[in-house]
Amino acid sequence: MKTLLAHADAIDAVTRLFGKIATALLLVLIVLIGWNVGGRYIIGGSSVALQELEWHLLGPIALLGVTVLMLERGHVRVDMLFNRLPPRAQHMLDFVSMICGAVIAVMFIKYSVGFVESAWSIGEGSPDPGGLPARYILKATLPVGFALFGLQCLANAIRHLDALIGGEADRNERPVAERDTP
Repeated sequence: MKTLLAHADAIDAVTRLFGKIATALLLVLIVLIGWNVGGRYIIGGSSVALQELEWHLLGPIALLGVTVLMLERGHVRVDMLFNRLPPRAQHMLDFVSMICGAVIAVMFIKYSVGFVESAWSIGEGSPDPGGLPARYILKATLPVGFALFGLQCLANAIRHLDALIGGEADRNERPVAERDTP
């Protein structure tokens, strides 16, 4: 189990790294939106490419953000019912839900690969004049983002399994910010 927990810690570290990337991208997106709005109202227009860049940034930010939510235990569940369950039942429910999350991630990867391959094969770009030329790169973030999401679900499942078999159950109870991080 120690080996699995070490792998889970490594996945957490990768998720934290991508979380920092998502944070940086979000700051870029905020500045970009301000620039585009300012351009629209002050100059009377803004570049099509810069407008498209907004959603080119938003996609990866959302994919990475949902993965960080899994790490930070910010995902949605019915807490008023969950909190009434004994700790063992909570870990079991979370374990099952994390396995389901990993399976869903695999399904999204499976169904997005053809979509991505098609975009890469034609070098898909924007259909709008002045738009961004490499839309296929954005589409490639789908399987990558869901792979990271699936891995984080597996890392969480490992921790809940450890708690179920008598490992460090209290480690899962502390918020991520309070955990010992490498």
